[in-house]
Amino acid sequence: MQFASWRWNRIIAFFGGAGLLFLVPWSGLSPALPEWTIDVLLSVPVGLCVYGFTEQPRKVIALIPVGTALGIGGFALYRTSGVHLF
Repeated sequence: MQFASWRWNRIIAFFGGAGLLFLVPWSGLSPALPEWTIDVLLSVPVGLCVYGFTEQPRKVIALIPVGTALGIGGFALYRTSGVHLF
């Protein structure tokens, strides 16, 4: 296997995502932002790590962090709205 044939965009995405997974919680943003925003921000590095591991195209992988962020944000809005179904 030649060095030039490596998929550098996927390698960089994985290590960038892994680095951000450790950087975001220790960045000091936690006291300044609500807890759910940190969870939404952490969906981006998870998407980068998934892109680094899989062979799927970028458009397919982009749906993972976007869907996760929308789900977490929607659930946070539901919890703060005061409406309780259970």
